[in-house]
Amino acid sequence: MAVRVLHVVRPVKGGMRKHLETLFRGLDPERYFLYLASSESELFSELRPFIKGEFFLPISETWDPFRNWHVIYSLSRLIGAYDIDLVHTHGILAGIIGATAALLAGCRRVVATAHNFPKPGTPFFWAYRVFLALLARMQQSHVITVSNALKKEIERLGWFPEDRISVVCNGLDVGDFPVGVARPALREQLGINGNWPVIGTVARLEPQKGVRILLEALKYIDKEYGPVYLLIVGDGPERGSLQRFAVELGFVERVIFTGFRTDVRSLLPLLDVAVIPSLFEGFSIFCLEALAAGRPVVASSVGGLRDLIQHERTGLLVPPGDAEAMASAIVSLLSDRVAAGNLGRRGRDFVARRFTGEQMIAGTAEVYEIVLKGRQ
Repeated sequence: MAVRVLHVVRPVKGGMRKHLETLFRGLDPERYFLYLASSESELFSELRPFIKGEFFLPISETWDPFRNWHVIYSLSRLIGAYDIDLVHTHGILAGIIGATAALLAGCRRVVATAHNFPKPGTPFFWAYRVFLALLARMQQSHVITVSNALKKEIERLGWFPEDRISVVCNGLDVGDFPVGVARPALREQLGINGNWPVIGTVARLEPQKGVRILLEALKYIDKEYGPVYLLIVGDGPERGSLQRFAVELGFVERVIFTGFRTDVRSLLPLLDVAVIPSLFEGFSIFCLEALAAGRPVVASSVGGLRDLIQHERTGLLVPPGDAEAMASAIVSLLSDRVAAGNLGRRGRDFVARRFTGEQMIAGTAEVYEIVLKGRQ
């Protein structure tokens, strides 16, 4: 008999969106009837072939008490009306809304995927604590973390029973990321006209992603190696201040802000070095994709990045927030292309073995079955 699973998610781009796409495309459609509650019409359009029902709910990106209590009430009625067997939430805000609505509707089976961990001391940090306390009282609930680091953080704080937390890492098919040379037309379109190396990152432009640190690293790269292009792909609240900072540093002609793009896969061959300068990170889809494309990677030694990068084997790890150390690692790869190529090949092989879409889907389905059977 098919199980009706309702996914609840706020407006998303980037890693969480790709996570959802992999799940919806891969879960057995005969075993799981998938429903989606969100406020993003574009997401509905992309996933419509894989869902049995779609519910537009005005879930905001910030906590709005009046709006979100209305959403909780509406969602609880939908859960009851469609006889939903299991609610699967993604992220903190959608988790609070989905779990509360499930509780009101009498649905005790809730799976919550933690894609990141909130910064300590922030309102979302305390909201997450309240959310996990609520979830812990629901005996048939379970938390999925997308990295070992996230699981350890929740266990360290003691906010949720350890035997009801499972690690299911994000995954992909490396066959979707052929190793090749970037198209000259794409370089020209982006304004990359010279022969300087290209380093780059893909991220939502917000403080935790550490893009300002990467801009600072350009000063040291200039001294140790010479000029490079820096490609910054993504958008977010820090974009304006980062662009002004690039002007202050005198690198405006070499730093290319592309904004949000859906063709990241085609941009990866442009990068001589992929950089993830995050100050904290649950799991980086960009890092996973860069490894799959055979790109040499420099990343901050934080969170889920340590699951992906084995230092000097699948990439290079540097202390978070250290622009000089980041520059030194980037320069070492630009200066030794043979070592950089070997690093890229080992990274691609590592992803092909350990981070496949099939493993991610199987791990999620296993958690579903644990929750449905009521054994923890």
